[in-house]
Amino acid sequence: MKICFINLSLRPGAKRRQLPVGLAYILTATKKAGFAFDLVDMDIDDLSMEDLEVILRRDPADVYALGCIVTGFRLVRQISALAKKINPKSVVVAGNSVATSIPEILLRHTDVDVAVMGEGDITFVELLKALQNGENLHQVPGIVFEDDGKITDNPGRPIVPTIDVFGFPDWSLFELEKYNRFATINVNWFSGGEVLSYPLNAARGCPFHCNFCYHVFRGQKYRRYSDGAIIDEIKRLHYQYGADFISFWDELTFPTIEAVKSMVGQLHKLDFKVAWEATTRGDLFKKEHVGLIRDMAAIGCESISFSLENASPEILAAMNKKMKVTHFIEQAQVLWAGGVTPLTSIIIGYPQETRETIAHTLKVCEICNLFPSTGFLLPLPGTPIYTWAKESGHIVDEIAYLERIGDRQDLHINLTKMTDAELLQVVETNLLALAKQQGLKLDSVFKTVTYQKPQKR
Repeated sequence: MKICFINLSLRPGAKRRQLPVGLAYILTATKKAGFAFDLVDMDIDDLSMEDLEVILRRDPADVYALGCIVTGFRLVRQISALAKKINPKSVVVAGNSVATSIPEILLRHTDVDVAVMGEGDITFVELLKALQNGENLHQVPGIVFEDDGKITDNPGRPIVPTIDVFGFPDWSLFELEKYNRFATINVNWFSGGEVLSYPLNAARGCPFHCNFCYHVFRGQKYRRYSDGAIIDEIKRLHYQYGADFISFWDELTFPTIEAVKSMVGQLHKLDFKVAWEATTRGDLFKKEHVGLIRDMAAIGCESISFSLENASPEILAAMNKKMKVTHFIEQAQVLWAGGVTPLTSIIIGYPQETRETIAHTLKVCEICNLFPSTGFLLPLPGTPIYTWAKESGHIVDEIAYLERIGDRQDLHINLTKMTDAELLQVVETNLLALAKQQGLKLDSVFKTVTYQKPQKR
């Protein structure tokens, strides 16, 4: 049975090219199970659909596997159609949130045959074994597939409580010399010079339930690798791949101060220096933690990312964000004081958004000396805000909506009372004023290549 993985490109021509963490876990599990496969990496090789067709025709596969976030629905539709064109008898499998959030739409409106739901490490391998042996797919937990015109939703697969058992990705499966060219620009590195960065997935899921956020572990228990496993992985990335910068690639790296202290203690034991960046909630660090933050900076912490999302209490409540703006401000200030760069992102465009709320959100960023990664609200299937957008008539044709959405930096849907032109003008004007106030030079206030660090005041 010939298997072909396809790493599609959501942002052709982008200045950043990240190693695909989710796909890497599935490739590694497939390799460990003894299956041989090919990988066509459309992203790192800048392949067009025409290029992909030429490559796939050279050696048609029996199983084509791909996955991405739901904003890549249009590309999954195109690639699955191409796979069936080349080999009509092939089985096309999709994973990640494009499968988990819209399995029935995916199976009804694309040429995907099987949707792998949620955690795919075990599920995908069991699916391959069933296909290889000609077994009934009804026996594979965690998949949705079409059988004689009927959508069959198999029982879900229980999550694995201790994710240490999965290990970490085998990065040698990718053309690392190509990805390493982007290693410095891929991360928020402010100290100057070149670094060799690698992603490290320290946790799966998030214990919070913001109503705009969708990920494949939504509604499942938040799980972290043990500190020992994380430290062993940092050592492996350093000694095996030469990494001197670790980008913790998680929805939430540190859920508690205790988790931070424990990791800091472990990092102190390393016999080499490594820089790193991680993610937290926007209200984790308080004034009494400035000493801990100085310790983090001393052992290589370059930046901590955490999302303000919006400074309007009404909008934060609508988001189910469960965070106070005063706590966000305190965290940004103590991170600056401790020598770690705070980074944040915001979401513009909730139904309650006005000129005043936009100005207030960016005023908070000014107070914190932050230039935010700015995006527009993009309702995603499987979230409460998506359900609201459908019920309120903002999304009438789901397929058309899924075909057109993409980066959150672009305005795809407007739920506010402002016109599209007014909304864009207000956001751009305020962002330009903030950039000028902070002395930043940007090619675009929306599609910034990387976070820019204001001068500490």
